[in-house]
Amino acid sequence: MSLINEIGRGTIAVEKAQIALTNPLRSSVVILIGVGCAIGVGEPLATLPLAFGALFVQMDDPGGPFSRRATVMLWASVWMALATLVGGLVSNDFATHFVIAIPIAFVCAYASAAGPRASLTGVLCLVCFSIFSGTPIELLDSFTNAELLLLGGLLQTLVTISPWPLRRANGIRSDFAIFFRGLAHACSTSNLEIISSSHATRLQLAIDDLAVYENDSKGELWFKRLADNGREVRFGLLGLAATRDEISNPTSRKIMDDLIYSVGDVFQSIALTLVWHWRHQRLLAARERLLIIEGKARARAQEIDPSLIDAVIVPLLALAETAAGPWPLGRASGIHFFDSRRKPLGPMLRAHWRRNDVFFLHAVRLTLSFLVAVSLAQLLDLPHSYWMPMTVAWISKPDLSGTTMRIVSRIFGTLLGVFLIGLAFSIFVPNDLGLALIIGFGGFVVLVFLFSNYALAVTGITIFALTLFELIGDPVNETIGMRIVSTVTAGVIVFIVALLIPNRSGSKVELVLSEMVNDLDNYSDKILRSIDDRNGELSSDRKNLLHQRDLAAAAITAATYEVGHHSMRPADATYLFNILNSATAWCVAAEIAHTSAIDIAAHNQISREVAELRARLLSIHNNEAHLDRGHSSKVDHPFHQLIRNAHLILNKDI
Repeated sequence: MSLINEIGRGTIAVEKAQIALTNPLRSSVVILIGVGCAIGVGEPLATLPLAFGALFVQMDDPGGPFSRRATVMLWASVWMALATLVGGLVSNDFATHFVIAIPIAFVCAYASAAGPRASLTGVLCLVCFSIFSGTPIELLDSFTNAELLLLGGLLQTLVTISPWPLRRANGIRSDFAIFFRGLAHACSTSNLEIISSSHATRLQLAIDDLAVYENDSKGELWFKRLADNGREVRFGLLGLAATRDEISNPTSRKIMDDLIYSVGDVFQSIALTLVWHWRHQRLLAARERLLIIEGKARARAQEIDPSLIDAVIVPLLALAETAAGPWPLGRASGIHFFDSRRKPLGPMLRAHWRRNDVFFLHAVRLTLSFLVAVSLAQLLDLPHSYWMPMTVAWISKPDLSGTTMRIVSRIFGTLLGVFLIGLAFSIFVPNDLGLALIIGFGGFVVLVFLFSNYALAVTGITIFALTLFELIGDPVNETIGMRIVSTVTAGVIVFIVALLIPNRSGSKVELVLSEMVNDLDNYSDKILRSIDDRNGELSSDRKNLLHQRDLAAAAITAATYEVGHHSMRPADATYLFNILNSATAWCVAAEIAHTSAIDIAAHNQISREVAELRARLLSIHNNEAHLDRGHSSKVDHPFHQLIRNAHLILNKDI
């Protein structure tokens, strides 16, 4: 039941920082115009490849520099057009279809070895192959379909990059806006959200995009100020949040809560300003409100450490000034300071060409699942034989946890989409213009939720696809039941194959947690002994700890969604991780405030218990017998209390 609950929560969870409306709205208008033009010239069959091309290529938009967006989207258009062509050519001969599907499925899956963007391109190519090799409606000829899909992709690409001379590094600014929106959301929720490792991941993605700038660019220096101050303010916020629960005075606690909320308001305003500079007045107003709350917090210096306030406010005000002030991103810098340096594709693919490699096994699993789906659809003589293999292409992931979540999200999203479109068509029968509007709406929903909630994105793609087929003569209400059955069957196929050839990303939870404890020991030891960072050792230990924290978070998430036996229950691992995360945040706060020194006896006891905690985790990982640890004498220190709580988790006392 716990697994079902966790999967359910994961299915409906929405990552709000990833939601943006401008690009999806623009892209859905392009789709709507393409569909409308095809209807207007009396060629409704042309809407299918045009609309899919425009939607799928926009889904492959990587964001970031316009040069990279243009390159990725153009190549995606070409590859998807080729997949469409091949799918159409083999659609009338099952034997040829089956044989050709083997290399296509394997190559599309193995593309994951080249990175997330290549993985998505591979999935979209396999989806195009599935659709145009199994659609029951008599479409235009194969070459025309491929050309129209390419045209839809090229139109979407052209519109996407058209602001290149005007929007001034819009993609990278959007990357930073996502980071700040995430921090804003965290400040309005809980400490666990504030100290989450997801913020570091988002910031690193934005920083990675800076590699495309020339070294002497003013724009590069401007973005580096955003990155440096963003890193500092995240570090300071980590420390500030760690001390919030230690404040006992209700008035001071209220002021601390107001301070963190006001910080979040400034983050949200920075995110808006980075997308639209004319919103900087909102940022200036949010900054003034923050300064008022800051004054109240400083008046409570006995309970709210001023150094922790400085660690947040100083870099945050610098960020506000950078975002609200003039941008050194003129027209020339918007076009010319990008380069085309990319990692060579060949070495990345060859590095994973091993039988036990995660991406090689993913290609094997997807190929096997795809062939089973193609064969089953043919054997059952399904009228929509493309739906089952297409679903297999969408939901197969390299690891078991990712596959499990995709299967559940796909089924849930399909059911919701089918219900909504079926309900709409039972109430009224839209004309061609109404169908075009519904298609545009479906595309909008897909693009809004593509990276924030997969189930809702699936709802959008279901509305989009079913309405498209209604437009070209395939009635929705007559095929809803078969589409649901095909979706569930595809999920069963993929899940069985994933269990037969598993890749359990969550199988090493105890090991990565033990490594996190080890790095926490190194970092906390220097903090408790008040060692300064003169030689950079403290910064290095902190960096190692935060990196290991990210690995532990990923492993626990994977274990949460994986069926089967776990040496440590994912729920216990999550509790333990949250405690270790709080201990990390406490150390960061102590480093900032320089208020952590304790006597030698207490330090030695804490060190022993941290080392023992790591040993216990390793014994669990190695399936060795381990005794529950007894309660030690209490040291009146918040860090020690956290370590004691961690031991209690292993004792099953919590």
